[in-house]
Amino acid sequence: MTATIGFAAGGTGGHMFPAQAVAHALKARGHRIILFSDARGMRYADDFPADRIVLLEAANPNAKGLWAKATAAFTLLSGLRTARRALKEEAVDLMIGFGGYPSAPGYFAARTLRLPTVLHEANAILGRVNRRAAPGADLVAHGFPSLARLPDTSAAIVFTGNPVREAVRAAAALPWPSTASDAPLKLLIFGGSQGAALFGRVFPAAISQLPAEIRYRLVVTHQVTDDHREAVAAAYEAAGVEAVLAPFFPDLPARIADSHLVVARAGAGTVTELSLIARPAILVPLAIAMDDHQRLNAESLAKSGAADILLEAEATPEAAAALLLPRLRDPQRSLELAAAAGQGVPPEAAADLAERIEMLLEG
Repeated sequence: MTATIGFAAGGTGGHMFPAQAVAHALKARGHRIILFSDARGMRYADDFPADRIVLLEAANPNAKGLWAKATAAFTLLSGLRTARRALKEEAVDLMIGFGGYPSAPGYFAARTLRLPTVLHEANAILGRVNRRAAPGADLVAHGFPSLARLPDTSAAIVFTGNPVREAVRAAAALPWPSTASDAPLKLLIFGGSQGAALFGRVFPAAISQLPAEIRYRLVVTHQVTDDHREAVAAAYEAAGVEAVLAPFFPDLPARIADSHLVVARAGAGTVTELSLIARPAILVPLAIAMDDHQRLNAESLAKSGAADILLEAEATPEAAAALLLPRLRDPQRSLELAAAAGQGVPPEAAADLAERIEMLLEG
């Protein structure tokens, strides 16, 4: 049967990219896709296969202060009304939510209309919106083998893994970079705007402390904002290290595949992509992340030996150098550990979730 399926997602790529992957899988099966998102979500919607996009107002319900809470409540109510109207107009058969407060108006509007509902949680801990939504859901899918903070619910709970973009699936098929003793050692560092200052301050200084025989083989690809670029470039030049610097790399999955070691934050998407592409990492969880979910994500990969964790509070050049050195001295061993860890990651999460949604629609 052909159905009309609503997608409630927005805010960040961490919510939008898994939604996009599932939408492509369902679109290929002949279903109509209606995306319910906010203005921030539109930044990641260029490749979203939606038959219609419903732009909603959304606000953080956890805002502090009486005025902020009142404003958020009014905004959410407005978004809820818009979503209800669109759900009726499009005769949506099922709603799937991907978490984050921008998903709340669309998802809870579907609940008021008693539509079947599905949740996907990308992180190792259930987010606050998904935590509130789970008790009434029909299906809760999760991206990591364990899921913390799950409330009592009659929903079916399934581990599907995190759906990923086609570019990630293609990168997962690429071979390792050479580990020959005369081959370049390739280090990739990226962390988005929230990692730029910390990573630019700590890791060039850490690399300068590495033995000369490692530094002279290193080729570093470092994502850095324009305001930090000059200082970071100078630090690498002083250390005698070849560095490629840019504020954004559109081919990031391929660059991960071409690396012996990756330094990154520990968002769910990043950890999943590292696992599927099977490259070792040093993960620096974002300290202000809600419910410390990035640390839990990182631990799922660190348990296998495929990653080391460097907490922000302990992120000094000396601590970073102590983690970089053994990984770069024996890249073959690190790659083997990452490959072993990647074997437990479901590679077909989008197709799995699409199939489960169809089964739910068929009763």
